[in-house]
Amino acid sequence: MGISLTLKKQIGRFALDVSWEAGDELVALFGFSGAGKSLTLRLIAGLMRPDAGRVQVGGAPFFDSAAGIDVRARDRRLGIVFQDYALFPHMTVEKNIAYGLNGSGAGERKRLVGEMMARFRLDGLERAMPSEISGGQKQRVALARALIGRPALLMLDEPFSALDRPIRLQMREVIREVRSAFGIPLVLVTHDFSEVESLADRVIVYAGGRVVQTGAPAEVRARPAGAQVRELLGTGRGPAGDGVAAADGAAAEAGAAAVAGAAAAAGTHHSGEHQLETVLSQGESHV
Repeated sequence: MGISLTLKKQIGRFALDVSWEAGDELVALFGFSGAGKSLTLRLIAGLMRPDAGRVQVGGAPFFDSAAGIDVRARDRRLGIVFQDYALFPHMTVEKNIAYGLNGSGAGERKRLVGEMMARFRLDGLERAMPSEISGGQKQRVALARALIGRPALLMLDEPFSALDRPIRLQMREVIREVRSAFGIPLVLVTHDFSEVESLADRVIVYAGGRVVQTGAPAEVRARPAGAQVRELLGTGRGPAGDGVAAADGAAAEAGAAAVAGAAAAAGTHHSGEHQLETVLSQGESHV
């Protein structure tokens, strides 16, 4: 049944105002840095609250400002993989993956973790720490953790940007395997159109907090809707001094303050980790 949303969010001078929907497919959010792509994921996940709008996944309403619905992040059953993977450095690979579970007994947790370790080719790394494994292995651990709870939707926030090209190509194949094995909608944030063309069924192009074009990747490539999209396809980056990146920085800072203020005040430094811990721990204390 996919995802349907309308979102409005003002952060400083930056205003996000988007509406789109996707079926059981992989949809890519593509655009300049600071266009509001990652902010959209945070609003979907419940890490930040929209000023107005609605979010519906698999037919279930997660947020609806008009109806007064705002499901807590932990109860949305959404998987998210951050750009920096957000692995807990003090936990083993096995414990990082298990952290994605909630309410399972010890025996069931061990079985499910073992299944995910095997599925993502992580056997033998159960006791390894994140500092002891490669970038590609970290990515697979993050995916295993996001998927072990069988989420209704998987969101990927520029997951390949820190990887060397050969590993990026390998991870694209892993994402294809995830689609086949789990059969859930995926939302991929990227500024690399080659990733869009390789993986996505449909692309939603963002610019300045708005959706400026949607369509199949081949259609967008062949018929870009205006100068902004043509520039994106040519460079993948925004023009210097356009102010969009600055707005994104403000959004990121506001998001960190909103979902990890207490942890930041305690002196921790891994923003993605804080967001994931907030998501997974909300209600006891979401990602």
